[in-house]
Amino acid sequence: MRVNFSTAGAIKRLQVLKVGLTSHITFVLVTLTCAAAVLLCGFAWLAAVKVDDLSLRRQADFVGQGLEEQIAALPREQESVTKWDDAFLYAKQRNHEWLLDNVGRWTSRYFGHDRTYIFDDTNRLMFAFRDGADAVPPRLGDDDGREVTALAGEMRAVLVEPAAKPGAEALGQLAAVRTIMIGNRPAIASARPILPSSTRMQIEAGQEFIAISVKFIDGKAAESIAHYARLEGLRFAPSKGEDERAQVPVPSHDGGTIGYLVWPPILPGFMLLQQIAPAGLGCLALLIAVVFWLGRGLHRTSVTLLDSQAQLTHHRNHLEEMVADRTAEIERQREELDRLLVHERQVNALQRQFVAMASHEFRTPLAIIDAAAQRLCRSTTNVSGDYVHEKAGVIRSAVVRMVDLMESILANGRLETGQITLKRSEGDLKALLVTCCDRQRHLSRTHVFHLDLEPIPDVLTFDRSAMEQVFTNLISNAVKYSPNAPDIHLRARADEKTVEVAISDSGIGMDAEDLPKLFQPYYRARSATGIAGTGIGLNVVKQVIELHGGTVEVTSELGKGTTFTILLPIEFLLSDQQVAA
Repeated sequence: MRVNFSTAGAIKRLQVLKVGLTSHITFVLVTLTCAAAVLLCGFAWLAAVKVDDLSLRRQADFVGQGLEEQIAALPREQESVTKWDDAFLYAKQRNHEWLLDNVGRWTSRYFGHDRTYIFDDTNRLMFAFRDGADAVPPRLGDDDGREVTALAGEMRAVLVEPAAKPGAEALGQLAAVRTIMIGNRPAIASARPILPSSTRMQIEAGQEFIAISVKFIDGKAAESIAHYARLEGLRFAPSKGEDERAQVPVPSHDGGTIGYLVWPPILPGFMLLQQIAPAGLGCLALLIAVVFWLGRGLHRTSVTLLDSQAQLTHHRNHLEEMVADRTAEIERQREELDRLLVHERQVNALQRQFVAMASHEFRTPLAIIDAAAQRLCRSTTNVSGDYVHEKAGVIRSAVVRMVDLMESILANGRLETGQITLKRSEGDLKALLVTCCDRQRHLSRTHVFHLDLEPIPDVLTFDRSAMEQVFTNLISNAVKYSPNAPDIHLRARADEKTVEVAISDSGIGMDAEDLPKLFQPYYRARSATGIAGTGIGLNVVKQVIELHGGTVEVTSELGKGTTFTILLPIEFLLSDQQVAA
């Protein structure tokens, strides 16, 4: 559009441009400054997140190492009392006072063992030191009896085994360690045989006394782990904490998890951000003020550019209009070409898909026919009637399959081109369904059809050929996609407005994601991979039912079967009009 300026109008417009330029420059500089500040803050936040993640990983590594060290340390601590001539001798003598002072109290005081048990060579408990107190008579706790007894039995079996197994681990190195739950508390339990430390004393294999030590993870062990990892507030929790990064699972001996070691996470990155945030905000405000002052200074140097800009405005407006018109025309042409190209690609893709499908689907029944015919040709000797009848049945089944495929392809073509016309006449829909089932029963003798069709009215008006194709397709699908589920159910229901026919199977089923696309041409559910099919039949079913004024619904669950429900309006089925697509 051409714009003519008068002298007064040009001066006024120049003044407005000067004021606008001042505001624009200031706004742009302030905006860029704020954007740079936001970007800097973003980088700082990202760096803080990375630092915190690294810190949490190291905290978790230290806690995990501390836990592993506690688990590995328990059998080493036991070795100070289990590999000792005096302990071996006094245990054999069942000297309770010596064992109390030198085993129970000593391991509790110096190593923090919460419980210590000693089993004799018959696996009978002879000494128990539990929770800092001597248990007399010796007895297991209500909370740990089963686990401790099982651990002693496991160690006894290991001690007997080396006698018959050369090259086994030395007795002095044997130890069975477990992480278990004792009551509601996690614990580390270790079993070791009590052996002499010198060669002066000998013992027969399987006659060793067994010492079992228990250390609770949520007690002194947790304190040791926290001290090792330099963490405060470390504790045991039976379930995951709020921050999954600040926890380490405590594994059980059977490969599971008995709980988690959790702690308040230390986040150095965010702690640093919190400390520098006030100073950063102050610097940002000062920077914005400086930029605002610089913007006003730049205005004085930029005003001189407005004089030449006023001279170019007229030519620029005209050029922009021409460029805009040409650009819009080119854009319209490009969009039309893109649309035509996409359409051409879709047509080519459907054509290739159809050719590949048709060649594959026709090849299978033709191969069956050829194989059966060759068998008949090669049978030059006496051939029984049953043999001929069997091969003829195979040929007929393959021919029926080809005919059904051709009918589906032709019907789909007629529907897509709008050349199909319903030829409605009075008929028995119930008898049609029985006929379709009988045909499938001859083709698949392993399936059983359960019919409940009494509610269907005896006389209705419909296109028998089209409806036969619909129900043949649905029943054959039910048979094809339920190879290991022989029961096929056909149920009917009718009221004053609708006739409903449901076809159900208990076959492979489909994912819920496949159901909305199921009636599209050539679409096949993912669960149908490896099963013959064209993807045309259900599209034909939907269009034929809609031409009869009805709807088709499907429900399915993967691995549990599929149900197709046909809903036909009574008003349409009782009308004798011909309906053209």
